[in-house]
Amino acid sequence: MIPTSTSVSLAIKTKMPADVDGVVVFATDNRQLVGDGVMILSEEEMRIAMRLIHAGVVRGKVKDIDFDLIEIKPGKVQRVYVCGLGAAEKITPEIVRRSAACAMRAVRRHRLDHIAVIPPVILRSREAVGTEAVVTGMLLAAFDYREYKGTARKDDPDEAPVRSETITILSTDAAFPALKASAQRGQLIADAQNFARTIASRPGNDINPPQLARVIQAAAKELGLGCRVIDEKKMKKLGMGGILAVGGGSVSTPPRLIVLEHRGRAIKGKAKTGPLLLVGKAITFDTGGISIKQAEKMGRMIYDKCGGMAVLGAMCAIAKLKLPIHVVGILSSAENHVSDKAYRPGDILRMFNGVTVEVTNTDAEGRLVLGDALAWGIKAYKPAACIDLATLTGGVVTALGKTMAGVMSNNDDLVTELTKCGEGTGEKIWRLPLGPELREQIKSDHADIVNSAGREAHPLQGGAFLSYFIPADNSVPWAHLDIAGVADTEKELPYYAKGATGWGVRLLLEWTHLRMKAAI
Repeated sequence: MIPTSTSVSLAIKTKMPADVDGVVVFATDNRQLVGDGVMILSEEEMRIAMRLIHAGVVRGKVKDIDFDLIEIKPGKVQRVYVCGLGAAEKITPEIVRRSAACAMRAVRRHRLDHIAVIPPVILRSREAVGTEAVVTGMLLAAFDYREYKGTARKDDPDEAPVRSETITILSTDAAFPALKASAQRGQLIADAQNFARTIASRPGNDINPPQLARVIQAAAKELGLGCRVIDEKKMKKLGMGGILAVGGGSVSTPPRLIVLEHRGRAIKGKAKTGPLLLVGKAITFDTGGISIKQAEKMGRMIYDKCGGMAVLGAMCAIAKLKLPIHVVGILSSAENHVSDKAYRPGDILRMFNGVTVEVTNTDAEGRLVLGDALAWGIKAYKPAACIDLATLTGGVVTALGKTMAGVMSNNDDLVTELTKCGEGTGEKIWRLPLGPELREQIKSDHADIVNSAGREAHPLQGGAFLSYFIPADNSVPWAHLDIAGVADTEKELPYYAKGATGWGVRLLLEWTHLRMKAAI
């Protein structure tokens, strides 16, 4: 069973279950309940919801939530929650996700076992969108990473494990088929993202490159994904000097290139094209190497594998959805350690595609493991398009903060596609420049390029570096996503607890779906 760090089961019904502890409904700022399923509410439940709205306790603003109690039978109390969505004409899937997450957090505080939810309708013709967003938002908010929690202290309810919970999505008879399909898709997406968050949260003494490969092999077997693992011996034969150098300092846990492949059924009437290629940086722990990091926040470097985790989660979702499209995911994994075997500033490396790199900073390791993976993946699979994701630079956080990722690309159409997908999934991106001036900046006196040319424009240097491992004629549309600001969070967000976010799973899945629809 693929771990998702949630204890929630999902049901879809047309009648209110008898054992419900709470009911969740959604309202707009014009004091209207949203959703055809409100007709399933009892007279008392409807009265309580409308009383909260008209009393002004809930004003319909996004993340605005309150509840009241009713006694449905002697000794049985039910809570009715009303959640705000803001202006009806401005409702988006992201707003629904955030509002639903707020409801889930409230339910968790009250430790309810079974809640019924009436999903909002964004547009009547797009009811399923609202349902998917509700389910995804609630299940992402339910993520609770407890693999290393000890025996709970009885006197501390915050430490007690969350009990198994049930969410029942309520539907009218007419909407049931579409709503059921949408709810199940939302659950599948959230489970894939929560799986990515679970593995991203595992510490370096649990997950290293060989162990990560074993975890992924087990998941691939369960999901029917093809899986190939390239070890350090094969890397040497292939000439992957970048990933070998980065992983060289960790003799007992050598690097791994983990390849996942989904071969969806062929789309009739379409000429055969190359697969979509997804590549993720999966540094299971990053000391910075000889250019060692400061100790203060080095522990957060367990999240340096989050680019790879986004690829892992997306591939799991693609497999579960059985999408009719060919997709390859590559996780380039190493530990960047300090030892007598570690690579050094001043070393010159020869990468898979023959490009030589002068090492100026061993903490600029992500681009080295990605360079080999990109060059090898493009040569081996001849993709129709390629995206890589990496927690590459702190500079992108300085530039864009922690609400969006930076994107650099050789193809305007690909950026447009990703931007559109990001707006729908709530995983926003912002384009950063990539041009000959930046490639010139990283030229080396003794090799072809350096892996770091100082702090100036550091995120852009990362993109320029990776462009050396993409065909020079731009025949492969490629985009690099620097997700350093969004891969994990140090504060609670609407549907993310502190820690790994799984950012990118939904974006990659939506982009894959967009490409699939274009091919049909």
